[in-house]
Amino acid sequence: MWKYLILNMIWFWILFFVHFFGSRKDQGAVFLSVVVMAWFLAAKGLMDPVAWFYYLAFSLLIFYGAKYFKRWSFERLAVLTEEIGTASIALDAVKRSLEEQTRMTKHLEKKADEIVAFYEQIREMSKSLDPYETFLVFAQALSEYYEFEETKLAFFGDRLPDSAYPEEVYALRGKDFKGVFDRGLYLRERKRSRGEVFPFDEKVYRAVFQEKKAVHLDESKVAYPVFIQERIFAVLTLVGVEAKGDPLLFILIERFVSELQRAKLYESVQNLAITDGLTGVYVRHHLIERLDGEMDRSKRFDLKLSFLMIDIDHFKHFNDEYGHLVGDVVLRQVAETIKKNIREVDFVGRYGGEEFGAGLIETDEGTAFLVAERIRRAIQDNVFLAYEEKLTVNISIGAATLSPDLSSVNALIDGADSAMYQAKRLGRNRVCAAA
Repeated sequence: MWKYLILNMIWFWILFFVHFFGSRKDQGAVFLSVVVMAWFLAAKGLMDPVAWFYYLAFSLLIFYGAKYFKRWSFERLAVLTEEIGTASIALDAVKRSLEEQTRMTKHLEKKADEIVAFYEQIREMSKSLDPYETFLVFAQALSEYYEFEETKLAFFGDRLPDSAYPEEVYALRGKDFKGVFDRGLYLRERKRSRGEVFPFDEKVYRAVFQEKKAVHLDESKVAYPVFIQERIFAVLTLVGVEAKGDPLLFILIERFVSELQRAKLYESVQNLAITDGLTGVYVRHHLIERLDGEMDRSKRFDLKLSFLMIDIDHFKHFNDEYGHLVGDVVLRQVAETIKKNIREVDFVGRYGGEEFGAGLIETDEGTAFLVAERIRRAIQDNVFLAYEEKLTVNISIGAATLSPDLSSVNALIDGADSAMYQAKRLGRNRVCAAA
């Protein structure tokens, strides 16, 4: 009994799996074998008709049940496959979106880091009140973010706008920043960045003065004016910058212009404090401060130091005969002549009404006398123009040099002053040295 049950179960499973996994040929062969086996068992009397019918019916039920189960399974599998495919596509889309967001986040983080570093470099420009050092910081920041051929900064000082020729020009090239840029070296040796003024540059400056705004000469060259009280005192030129329309470049330039203006205003305030408004030379207290500082240095390093006291002869005559406006012109032109006849390292200041003092650094008695004589002759030979008046001016000069007898600022000034009065007593328009 159990044997027949086990054989029937095996047989039914064969029917099921052959139909579920087999080909049509296999299915037909199994179906035929079921009919033949049922007929054989019935014909041999091994199975009664009821059992035979039951066996045949159940075999056919298993056979066709497997058929419909297979169809249902594959239809369900197709649906599940489609759903899985749809879900997979959706997941891929979500994955791509997340990857894109990650890339965007990393890009924004990188951009944010660049902007932070950019603004840190911009802040560097605020740490100095020296226009030249500010220019170095600007050019260095420019080189780190943009490619450029050259940048120039031209200072015009008090020149007339129609001259379009600067007093001072600095130029830095993009290749100067390839590798390590030593800002300290450039600060110590400013001649490294001294620039030349070419005819095309003059044309650019003239256009800026005429337009009173930034001038774009072509795709790669633009010039920006820097104003103080509606007057252009500097022009920044950029050549070959590959960043047209970049807002960060605009911010960098605007900040640089602002820092230049701040440095110029600070310089103006300082000049008001130490410079005589009429003549443009040092006021008396700063003249004495400079002389005191140079005297300390001269004593420390055993150097020579001389001082000239200069007085305009008969200055009251100019004021009485021509008026104070003419007298002011005489004072300005005398001061200008003195400055032109001494070195850049020397200094000059207005000591009194028509008196000037000049400090000659590392200058002995003989050289001081020669410098004083050169100043006297330059003023004597000059014709001063003042409101259509042509005037000749003479001066008397006293010279004194640092010595054991003249070893303090007051003593040196008194020595030069006494020598100057000696020159006046001897007839004016001459140089006398302190005894």
